[in-house]
Amino acid sequence: MQDAAADAHRNQHRQHKHTSSLDARTRTGLIAVGVLLVLCVIAGGSSQESGIGVLAAQLLALPLLAWAGWRLLRRPGSAIHVAWLVFALMLVAIPLLQALLPASVAGGEGRTSLARDLAVFGMAGPSRWSLAPAASRAAGFTLLPALAIFAMTLALPRAAQRHLAQLVVALAMASLLLGVVQLGAPQESPLNPYPQWAPAMNGFFANPNHQATLLVVAATLACAHLAMVVGAWPPGRPHRMAHAVSSALVMLLAAVALPLTGSRAGVVLIILASALVVIAHWPAWRGRLHTRLVLVACMVVAALALFLSLRWMQVEAIDELRGPLRALTGEIAARFAPSGAGVGSYVPVFEQEAPRELLMANYVNHAHNEYAQWWLEAGVSAVLAMLLGAIALALSLRALLRQPAQARGLGVTALVALGAIMAHSLVDYPLRTPAMLAVAAVLAGIAAGQASSEVGSARAGA
Repeated sequence: MQDAAADAHRNQHRQHKHTSSLDARTRTGLIAVGVLLVLCVIAGGSSQESGIGVLAAQLLALPLLAWAGWRLLRRPGSAIHVAWLVFALMLVAIPLLQALLPASVAGGEGRTSLARDLAVFGMAGPSRWSLAPAASRAAGFTLLPALAIFAMTLALPRAAQRHLAQLVVALAMASLLLGVVQLGAPQESPLNPYPQWAPAMNGFFANPNHQATLLVVAATLACAHLAMVVGAWPPGRPHRMAHAVSSALVMLLAAVALPLTGSRAGVVLIILASALVVIAHWPAWRGRLHTRLVLVACMVVAALALFLSLRWMQVEAIDELRGPLRALTGEIAARFAPSGAGVGSYVPVFEQEAPRELLMANYVNHAHNEYAQWWLEAGVSAVLAMLLGAIALALSLRALLRQPAQARGLGVTALVALGAIMAHSLVDYPLRTPAMLAVAAVLAGIAAGQASSEVGSARAGA
């Protein structure tokens, strides 16, 4: 046991030393992807509006994509790299192809019915695969920053990826601070990036639920760091207490703020994600049995406190409509299968197909289920993309579980945080915002990069 502890300490010291000695080219790449990530989070908090910040992010993504491609081509590939890169490229290619390919490649009962109705009024049917070609083209360009962030993160070494995880936590805390200030500011305040909405715990986002998603990600990363510091670092390591306190503070702030966002899913996800992270770090734990029991007791108390806070949250009318919206989206998707209606066409297609009972004063802008909406918009191609993404996730998880317990912590944590975003997408649409899409891209790049790194060298240093 003492030998294992000493080996773990040496491995942590070696990793810390490597972190502080990044070469100039790696530091430049880290700064570049960090700037793009900050720009996406600050300017991309809405799924509907896009300003100069989103446009700047798309332009900055182009040279970073070229740089990332050059770096990846110089490195030996792996099945994990290939699966993730093909999945990412497929997500971008689907909307662009929908905007370019003719309508003859698409089919479905809904499309035929639409063409027949247009012919009654002497109008031509759709000319492209997508029923909204401009929206599909814009959706493809919106994905470019996330693709660049993913590719650059994947091309960076493990130590640089750890810095990106820390940047995600810092951005979440900045968004939380802004949200607290917004609660006391007038609606038209410059601090509110979306003044058409009443002041709320929004932060950088138009929807408080997406603020909750970012807080869950930050809490997951902080929980992993706290578990590593408490369980794997030796007591005499410098700044050990500072790391533990800062990580615990991030978790506390996120847990306290989540009920204020009104996101019930966020409260559940932070509990599940923290529990999974603790379980994942359990094999590397150096503490005695009583410290493990204290940790479990703290998790139970935190879970009870967060679940009790659910009773204080209000359930809005739109929350009651989410179930019917998801069910109806599935029915409409079946009418436009197998090709889909086109990425970005959800709003007009839903208004055209929905029954009168669901036509409200405010239009329905999303299905509140990312997977159902992708099935409606992209059909079978979306299913193939999701299957490929599942394969990439499975390959990454298998590779990480084969690594030594002391070496796989960040990769497994990134997968858990990414899973939290994907789970929230079952009842909301965080990935429709450029901000959360960029955060998900960082987490995917970290998970894929950590999983495909040399296991032999990690085991030798463990």
